[in-house]
Amino acid sequence: MSFIRHPYVLASLIALALAAWILSGVGNAPEQTKRATLGDADKATEVTARRVQAETVMREVNLYGRTQPDRMATLRAEVKGRVLEVLVERGARVTSGQPLLQLHQRDLPQQLARARAELKQRQIDFDASNKLAQQGLQGRLRQAEVETELVKARAEVKRLELDLAHTTVRAPFDGVLNDRFVEEGDYLAIGDKIGTVADLDPLVVNAEITEMDVVGVAVGQTAQASFIGDAPVAGTVRYIASVSTEGTNTFRIEVALPNPDGRLRAGKSTELQLPLEASKAIYITPALLALDELGNLGVKTVEADIVRFLPIEVVKADGDGIWTGGVPDEVTLITIGQGFVRDGDPVLVTYEEAAQ
Repeated sequence: MSFIRHPYVLASLIALALAAWILSGVGNAPEQTKRATLGDADKATEVTARRVQAETVMREVNLYGRTQPDRMATLRAEVKGRVLEVLVERGARVTSGQPLLQLHQRDLPQQLARARAELKQRQIDFDASNKLAQQGLQGRLRQAEVETELVKARAEVKRLELDLAHTTVRAPFDGVLNDRFVEEGDYLAIGDKIGTVADLDPLVVNAEITEMDVVGVAVGQTAQASFIGDAPVAGTVRYIASVSTEGTNTFRIEVALPNPDGRLRAGKSTELQLPLEASKAIYITPALLALDELGNLGVKTVEADIVRFLPIEVVKADGDGIWTGGVPDEVTLITIGQGFVRDGDPVLVTYEEAAQ
């Protein structure tokens, strides 16, 4: 019998074959589903994770500056004369009012004696003129002239007393005679430099702080200063500028460091650490940091066996790791295998606590 002559026979055979194929697939459906499930499980990446509890840490800002004296004075000659004696060597500690240098007094003592004698005479003249004026025997003009001469005599005595006192150059405050520009035998005119005295207690650190961080700093708060070759010293913020530095938009601050023994020196590079605010953070090594597709800094965590990228902010850093904020109180942090997974990937997690 020819299929061409009887097409209904061919159609019937095709229909029977399709029915048999469909019926045979029904029995294999559970097996196919099982294989698909196993295939998805095979795609999960094995990682190691650690449950980390956030801790309260103090966010800090690090600034760099230089130490300088609390105050410094340049001493100058107030009278002319020859340097008779140098009383203090450079670098020596001095106290307020201590003699540093002696100038020749020239004839100032004799001039002062003459001026005092003349003052005594002018005082006698004034007293006599005053009695006559009270009796009506002295005119007002003459009385004014006598009083004027008395005032001039007093002024002359005062001037000579000051000139004589200025022949001894004294320290204006407690500190160090940092430099001296004259030696014995030098002749000084009025205004010539003699030396500089620096007050090193407290020692002051000047630094610049950004406009973002300055809002967290207040006068009176503590600061930690670190130096090369010296132990860290705790100080106090004593000044914050109200106007920013032109061109940088930073604000100048001053930190005062106690220095009673003069151990710390001015002009040293200094790193300042200023606490700003407390926040929750976790401590991690830099190796655990990652970037997402947008370039955001964060870490990779696990939630319900699914990788989640968690953006973070750096609170502070030390030599071994960093404190990262912007995290929940507890986080499951991927510690091994984070480089092979992305946000949303399924993972098979082994916890470090169990491994240990």
